[in-house]
Amino acid sequence: MRPIGRILIIDDDKLFLEAYRDILVEEGYTVDTAADRAAGAAMLDTGEWDVVLVDNRLAGPDGPDVGVDLLTEVAVRAPGAKAIMVTAFATPESIRRAFSAGAYDYLEKTGQFSTLLRVKVANAVASVRDRHLANLRDDAAERALDDLWQAVRTEPDPHRKGKALEDLLVMLFRTIPGFARASSRVTNQSEEVDVVLRNESIDPFWVKEGPYFLFECKNWSKPVGRSEIDVFMRKLERRHQRCKLGFFVAMAGFSEPASKVHLADSKDDVLVVLMNGDDLARLIEASDRSSVLKDLHQRAVMNGNGAH
Repeated sequence: MRPIGRILIIDDDKLFLEAYRDILVEEGYTVDTAADRAAGAAMLDTGEWDVVLVDNRLAGPDGPDVGVDLLTEVAVRAPGAKAIMVTAFATPESIRRAFSAGAYDYLEKTGQFSTLLRVKVANAVASVRDRHLANLRDDAAERALDDLWQAVRTEPDPHRKGKALEDLLVMLFRTIPGFARASSRVTNQSEEVDVVLRNESIDPFWVKEGPYFLFECKNWSKPVGRSEIDVFMRKLERRHQRCKLGFFVAMAGFSEPASKVHLADSKDDVLVVLMNGDDLARLIEASDRSSVLKDLHQRAVMNGNGAH
């Protein structure tokens, strides 16, 4: 399975094209752009797009709403993509026409543009990924996991490298019974959580750990220090006692002070399981992933993780 997150932006405003690219590349997406309707239509045929953002007025601010007409071409030329209509000139009629033409969502160019762009694209990408995963058979899912694992280790771009790790964890935990409902890049007004998993396991071992697990992902080339673990623990503690268990996955491991201080600072009702690259490899390769995860949980409880 190819990495999910190919974005096509069709907008005649060069400043907005640059803004789109800066924001979405930082989120780990692969971004391509087109500056008019003809170029955008041609680009639709060049690859497997996950999300297509279309400006409503592609012939200047005083021109017609030709972007709405392009939405129908998205549906034909890129049928797997989610189309988002973008405009600085929203009217009830243009919104109605956009959704009638197949828009997945609608985004206005307002003062909250960058925040809404991140959230709406993330939701669209998650929808595409969920559809892909639902259509994979077991053997295909394992091959897709191998592809993502390869991307986690070899992707040169730091933003895409981090996103690949998040996507890998979402897909990996979905192979464990009861852990199918996992989402990445979950945000509120003050913070972002890399992955949130809804615990629907009937295994008594996991039932007692609460309804949600949180994940922090660091695909860094250097070990993670104490401060990053402290921040993650605060995220768990702010969840109204609904999140007692967290997994901190750091490909390069953890510094000695971080892993030692974690046990001393742990709250009675919060546990963070530290996992390094070797731990993740072991989990991926296991035939019984729930059992391996229980071993990592036990290590965290008994000796303060020991993941370096």
